[in-house]
Amino acid sequence: MLRRSHKKSRAGCLECKRRHVKCDEQRPRCIICTLSDRECGYPPQTASITKELPTPPAPSTTSTVSAPSTATAPNPSNPPPTITTRDACPVAGVPLPELASRGSKSPSAAQPSPEVNLGHMELLILFNFAEHAPELNVEMHEFSSSLLFKCALEAPYLMHQILAVSARRQAVLKPDRADYFLEHAMHLQTKGVSIYNGTAAKAQIDQTNCAALLLFCSLLGRHLLADLLAKRDADFDTFLTRFLELLSISRGLMAMSVAAWDLLLQSDIRHLVIWALGIAQTAPQGNHCAGLQRLVAESKDLTPNAKEACMGAIACLQVGFDSLLGPDTRNQRFLMVFMWAPAMPHEFADLLSQRRPEALAIMGYWALLLHRSRELWHVADSGSYLLNSISQHLGQSWEQWLSWPLSMLAADSG
Repeated sequence: MLRRSHKKSRAGCLECKRRHVKCDEQRPRCIICTLSDRECGYPPQTASITKELPTPPAPSTTSTVSAPSTATAPNPSNPPPTITTRDACPVAGVPLPELASRGSKSPSAAQPSPEVNLGHMELLILFNFAEHAPELNVEMHEFSSSLLFKCALEAPYLMHQILAVSARRQAVLKPDRADYFLEHAMHLQTKGVSIYNGTAAKAQIDQTNCAALLLFCSLLGRHLLADLLAKRDADFDTFLTRFLELLSISRGLMAMSVAAWDLLLQSDIRHLVIWALGIAQTAPQGNHCAGLQRLVAESKDLTPNAKEACMGAIACLQVGFDSLLGPDTRNQRFLMVFMWAPAMPHEFADLLSQRRPEALAIMGYWALLLHRSRELWHVADSGSYLLNSISQHLGQSWEQWLSWPLSMLAADSG
């Protein structure tokens, strides 16, 4: 529940005032309106003064986390993003739904375990952050891993999620013990979310906890994606329902991260945030999706707003194909595998929830991205399975929309 007892918000948005709920006052859209897909607007007022963020200083010599020692050379044709920040103020946390029902078994089936045991130690030793964030460039690995463990020692919900995703990874690597590791992955994930809901979701997000929160959101989102893509027990419509549930969680987590943007830019994680932002702002270059864009533009069934939403989702996919099928051999070619869903326009998510065939065909291109990233443990053979499921669901009348991804899939299988 998002509504709770509160002090009156004097500078809140008009919608929160109308509904008599406490607004977190984030702009341009508050978290409450973002999560509930409501129109968000503020009364006219003097615009806040922004200042350009200086080059991030090297971390203090007393810190246990160091900035990356090697950076990617700047590209004159793709300058770094312009970043602005205000004086960072705490923002409200957002609770997560219960996730226990998403697994194949109830975590109650597992015997209660002490807070720390040898199984946990095994999972911690086996954990490799680069395997769970494969889009990171090599120079970011040591920095990110060190920061992750530093934050986890201070945030038990993050430590539980580290152990959970490690167990989920081991279920893939060791199929003979898959049930054992899946059971523990679910138990640890449920425990982590419970701790988060009881602590971080009720607290104000500030510079002391924003890095742990962002890392938790990232690992949890990837864990849930891996669980979703591994399922083969339902038809496409059921898969889509589960995808939309994951999308709702992912977008809520992203909205919270956006709300804490100024805090993140002044925290230990700022180097990683700025790096990710530069990649996320990459403009599409290739023409792999040109045929799809033409079909959307020529559609007589889509409204102008729906076409704009589709084009936004396609642009993100093209960025993914530029990296995945182009000359770029860096790990960042996998970014859109994980980021396409939370980065898609809100209106496009609505088209998916309406089961619009145009949106489902666009999702087929994401399935091809998954197929071409099948070396990732999160993905495996899910791309080909999903693309074929979408094709069967839409039928022959939509073959033209899926002709290129299906031809690429056939070429890989031949």
